[in-house]
Amino acid sequence: INKVSSEVKVCADERMINSVLLNLISNAIKFTNRNGTVTISSNKTKDQIIEICISDTGIGIPKDKIDMLFQPFSQVEATISSQRGGTGLGLAISKRLVKMMGGKIWAESQLGFGSTFHFTILAGTAINEPARRRELAHRLVPESSRASLNRALRILLAEDNIVNQKVMLRMLNKLGYLPDVAANGLEVLQAIERQPYDIVLMDVQMPEMDGLEAAKKIREKWPESERPKIIAITAYALHGDREKCLAAGMDDYISKPVKLEELQAILGSYS
Repeated sequence: INKVSSEVKVCADERMINSVLLNLISNAIKFTNRNGTVTISSNKTKDQIIEICISDTGIGIPKDKIDMLFQPFSQVEATISSQRGGTGLGLAISKRLVKMMGGKIWAESQLGFGSTFHFTILAGTAINEPARRRELAHRLVPESSRASLNRALRILLAEDNIVNQKVMLRMLNKLGYLPDVAANGLEVLQAIERQPYDIVLMDVQMPEMDGLEAAKKIREKWPESERPKIIAITAYALHGDREKCLAAGMDDYISKPVKLEELQAILGSYS
């Protein structure tokens, strides 16, 4: 997002804003019935701040639970997500991204009558985008890992187990990457339809649609020049597993437990 209106430019990372927007909009749709509404609006304050609001007429959140929403692995989001589908990780990640952009995020809700999520970003004179990315890199990761951000790989992590998600996200962040997350093969396909990815780290065993089936559908739906590289992740390093993954349309293979050095090496080969 470079412009909020014809006159206002935003000093922020496009991919970060897109990630926050996609997560909040996805949640609003997920928790709103088919006859409900989701509204997206924005306004500029006197302090050169752009406030973006995503409102829905969905199930709402108890007032005494709102402060817990943005905590990592919050029981509130995890419980709601388990009922409607999802990972229970999105709001904590969104808060982290917004904070990195110098903004803040908060929610207002009434149980049974819907919710409104707000987040802010800085508006002002546009700056050089590569310089902005370097600035964000200095905030995000230690000196030893900053070079990874220069590769700017767009990574989608497909993993349904919350603990495994947390471990993989920490490793990817340590290497300097900012991945998006999907909980099953269906969410992978939806994510790729919304935006392009360079790499999908695909767990083989997932509910609703497993990694093998998702890889086959990606092969069928997107031409080679447009589809991401798919790296299989499996807990079973048995003879023949690699062949099954490759036959399903995956490009590479890594076994659990994933080691940081192996992950760095395999991602580096696609940089």
